[in-house]
Formats: sequence, structure tokens, C-alpha cells
Amino acid sequence: MSDRGLDADVIVIGVGTMGSMALWRLARDGLRVIGLEQHDELGHEHGAAGGRTRIFRIAYKEGAWYVPLLQRAAGLWAELADATGERILLPTGALSIGAAEHPDVAEVLRSATDFDLPIERLDHDQLAARYPQHVLRDGDVGVLDPQGGLLFPSTAIRAAAGLARDLGADVRTGVRCTGLDEAGEHVRVHTEDGVLTASRVLVCGGPWTAELLAGVRGRYEVRRVVLHWFRATDPDAFAPERFPVGIRRSGREAELSFFPPDGDALVKVNLHIPKETVSDLSTFDNTVPVEYTRRIEAAIGGVLRGLEPGAAGAAAYIEGYTPDNHGLIGTPAGFERVVSMSGFSGHGFKLSPVFASLAVDTLLERGGDPLPARLALARTNQETA
Repeated sequence: MSDRGLDADVIVIGVGTMGSMALWRLARDGLRVIGLEQHDELGHEHGAAGGRTRIFRIAYKEGAWYVPLLQRAAGLWAELADATGERILLPTGALSIGAAEHPDVAEVLRSATDFDLPIERLDHDQLAARYPQHVLRDGDVGVLDPQGGLLFPSTAIRAAAGLARDLGADVRTGVRCTGLDEAGEHVRVHTEDGVLTASRVLVCGGPWTAELLAGVRGRYEVRRVVLHWFRATDPDAFAPERFPVGIRRSGREAELSFFPPDGDALVKVNLHIPKETVSDLSTFDNTVPVEYTRRIEAAIGGVLRGLEPGAAGAAAYIEGYTPDNHGLIGTPAGFERVVSMSGFSGHGFKLSPVFASLAVDTLLERGGDPLPARLALARTNQETA
């Protein structure tokens, strides 16, 4: 598809979670590709990939239909690690806690049954004996997914973008895009530094995507995600091999995700409570009010033992959420040679190499694995705001 009169075969806007993986795929396929990142560094903490670590799991509460995609993602994460020598995914297992009849726990079990996944079921007493860090409630059971683990987003993004560079990609940071338009057989990308042209464009702007593409506006809502870190009084008790990453569904003030430390004795927690809508990204403030942190401290004290009572750190991040909590991949209205990716609703990172591959196949019209209908941008015109 190369046209030497253009700046690139494909321009990727946003070199974060999805964009870095797309660049890797495109460069590996031998295309001339330019990646444009508005921030000054790759793997930054400003967007949806912030927060140091992410969970990887294959027995999946978000729907059994994701399992084949997750299995494919596991292979791509291993491939990226092998190609770069970086630590991308640390095997810890992924633990789900809650009543067996809770919809999320039930879906984890269903996905394991449907795909014959090697999970381990733990009754209340077994769970308490093996993982005493968790203060259990009546009815709590455990499901351990041994294929789960801890992902390192900043490392993964930099590794994928670096590998793309090694394969010939031109990756530019500190470049803000201001608009797109199609002109015949190419797309013009307007930036604060001038205009670039390409045969096709992939927009991976995360929460900022709707600011660039009118056809995506109203399809997702930007929300504030608040994370806290607590210091372990006995770091060995929270080592990854003794404290798997996981999710918990034990009722009010006990629905959360939890993450083992990465050598710093800091356990990360994300209490799953309603998230504040962010209406203006330009004024977003990532500081966390003291009263919010006090609520988290009180909640965590009731579900985890062995942590200091006061939070050691807190920060807020932004993420795009769709009404059905599934991502958006497709061609926005008004374009033919542009594909966008957005709205992955807090669970897109683990699947990013697969989602990026699906988007690239859609962009280049190559066929390949079909895009699941549940991820298609065109599936709904319903506004979220």
C-alpha cells in the first residue's frame, strides 16, 4: 500500500496502551508508520495506563467470549517479552473472591467451564488458610486462575514502541494532533507542528479520542479512577507468590481489585465504587481529596490484614467507559480511511495487543480474525451523556 508521496502508510495517533501495540504490529508487517504521542514521554502516568500495574486473567468476569482473545493475548505478551528482554507479565495467579452466586464470580466459573480452564476452587476454609491476608465474610469462596498475573503497563508500552522503532517506525513525542480530514486516497493529520499525510490513520487517543473525532463523541464517558497504595507491615506476606493479584466481590465496601507489591512493599487497591465523571480533560486534577482517602482506609481495614492503616499514596487517572463496558473499535462517521479505538472501560490493557491487531486488520481491510460484534463502534449510537 506504500505511496512514497505520503509521509507514511499509516499514522497512529496516541502511543499509549493501544497505539504502542498497533505500532509494533504495523512495523512488524513492514509498513511505513509514524506514531504521534501528545505527551513528552511514552508510558506516562497521565492516561488510562497509569497506576504502575494491571491485572491479567483468563477466567474472565466480563464475559466468557473474551477467553479466546485473552489466550491469544497471553501469547503476544510472551512474544513481546521475548523480543525485548523486558519483564512484561509476572505470573502470580489471579484470585477471585466472593459468594459463588455473585454474578462476577459465577461468570468466572462459567468461562472456566466453557473453555476447560485449569482453575482451582477454594471453599471458605481453604481460602482463609491459604490467603490469610484477606479478611473474609460469610459465604466468601475463592477461584484461582493460575494463568493470571501482574502486567507492567509503562514497561509494556515502551517495549512495544521501542520494538516498533527498531523495526523502522518513526515515533514522535510531544506532538498534539488538532484534526483529521480525508483528501481522496489519503488522510491529512493536522498537528500543532504542521500537517502529515498517510494512506490510513489509526486513532488510539484513549480518553482524548472523542476530542479529535466527532463520530466518537457521546459513545463513552470519561471517568475518574482513584487508586491507593498501602504499605505491608510484613512485606514477605504480600510477595507475589503468596498474594496473587485479583478481584473481590464481598458486598458493600468490599468490592475491589488488589495487587501485590513490586519490590516496594506497597499493596495497590482499587475500591470499586461509583466513579466521578470528568467533563473537561484539560482541567483534570489527579490529586485525591483527604475525605475520599479516609473512606478507602476504612474499607481496606475491613478486608485486608497486615497493612498499615494509613494509605502510603493515592492518585487519580482517567478512563473511557461505554454503557455496556465493552470497547469501541471501528470507522467513525465521516471517514473511510480512519479507524479509532476507545472506551475500553477499565479492562482493556490486558487485551491491548489483541485489540490492536483487530484494529489494524480492520484499518487495512486485510480480513484476519473478525472483529467481535460486541466491540464494534457501529453497534450503538446511544449517547452516554
